[in-house]
Amino acid sequence: SKRAPALYQTGDLARWQPDGNIEFIGRIDHQVKIRGFRIELGEIESQLQQYPGIKEAIVTAAADESGGQNLCAYVVSGLTLTSPQLREYLSRQLPEYMIPAYFVKIDKIPLTANGKVDRKSLPGPDKSLAVKTEYVAPTNEIEEELVKIWQGLLKIPRIGINDNFIELGGHSLLVMNM
Repeated sequence: SKRAPALYQTGDLARWQPDGNIEFIGRIDHQVKIRGFRIELGEIESQLQQYPGIKEAIVTAAADESGGQNLCAYVVSGLTLTSPQLREYLSRQLPEYMIPAYFVKIDKIPLTANGKVDRKSLPGPDKSLAVKTEYVAPTNEIEEELVKIWQGLLKIPRIGINDNFIELGGHSLLVMNM
């Protein structure tokens, strides 16, 4: 009897393009599950690296105070980039659950002695850097109460009335808690 040719799993994640070429997306071994969604970090990294001015990108899952996880993107770029710019760009390419909660600009990607990305050496996301809008203090009692609720949920000490819940790391499960 004829045997089918052996298929080998390389650990690479790729997809067929309409023109018949294969696009390399990343490695399968960098999958995470966040809020019930299985996410391939390499796919997000690939999209970020296509953004003009981004030289390198690494995405990790960072634990938050509530025991959950959020995506954090580290980018190497000579340009001044903002979280809203990158979030808006990615939202045109990826579903909402794959958009990182935090974007951190770093000078270079840390490597291990054998040249692999040293994910353990990446800095943790600094939530105080997530607040990019000009601070405007609450002006009435309702705004003061809402800011206190957001501060408690997001664990950010200073939130103004013009800040965006999602851009500060909020997500659908936190909305339910709210």
